[in-house]
Amino acid sequence: MECQFKMDQETNVENLTILWKRIKDNINTVEVVKYINGKDSEILQEMDDNSRMKLLSNELHKGSAILHINNIKMTDAGQYVCIISSHGSDYKVINLEVQAPYKKITTQIRDVVNSFGETLKEVSCQSFGYPEAQVNWTVDKENHTLAHNISYILTADRLFNVTSVVRIPATSYRKLTCSFWNGITHNATSLSFTISENVKAKSQEWKMLLASFTILIVIAFFLTAVVYVSGQYRRFYQIGTCFYMKRDNASSTRNFPSVYIRSQSENTIVGKYFTLSFT
Repeated sequence: MECQFKMDQETNVENLTILWKRIKDNINTVEVVKYINGKDSEILQEMDDNSRMKLLSNELHKGSAILHINNIKMTDAGQYVCIISSHGSDYKVINLEVQAPYKKITTQIRDVVNSFGETLKEVSCQSFGYPEAQVNWTVDKENHTLAHNISYILTADRLFNVTSVVRIPATSYRKLTCSFWNGITHNATSLSFTISENVKAKSQEWKMLLASFTILIVIAFFLTAVVYVSGQYRRFYQIGTCFYMKRDNASSTRNFPSVYIRSQSENTIVGKYFTLSFT
């Protein structure tokens, strides 16, 4: 931050008094830099962050009182007042706004089971920044967006920890892109990555299909065997045969078996197929 003053022949840098203060609670002020008679004066540090602030004394001869803040943080945002005393006194109030872009995006992928017993891929994108960012998800670089859950956590450094989560089928093979959009700076930070197919889940699916197919084959074979045996038994039951042989010990005539068909309803012989005899 810079506070300018008029530098002329009557102005001597060694006679300058420069104070940089930070306004807190809109009323109270805290000294962060003090320069008196050409030297930096030690300030009782109320906060460790003050050690990161210093006056660039080599710029004073140009008429510039520059407050340099090293490793700026979100907590440095606020109002500062510059007070310069030489032949007279003057002051200027400067409002410091700090923005932290969402630079690094980290991802996490894990398997979860929903209330229906289905295995899904839970994918999350996380980043830190300021102010709050909106997160968008796209699939395969298309305009199709995914429904997602988003959470905001304000850290001690006044940064927003933004996490967005989506769920997709476990066997999906897609390229996802998550984008963090800063509405104030109109900048977006994106990360694209590919979700590989769940080989283990797909293998289990094929095993289940194979087992089901095998069971169906066994059942079909069993039913076929039952039908065949039942048909043979019915045929054998409906047509009965009776074989007998008559032989006369006194005769030299040899009688071959006669085949008769016996009626199933009545115990009588209804027909004689053939009889062979020879001497």
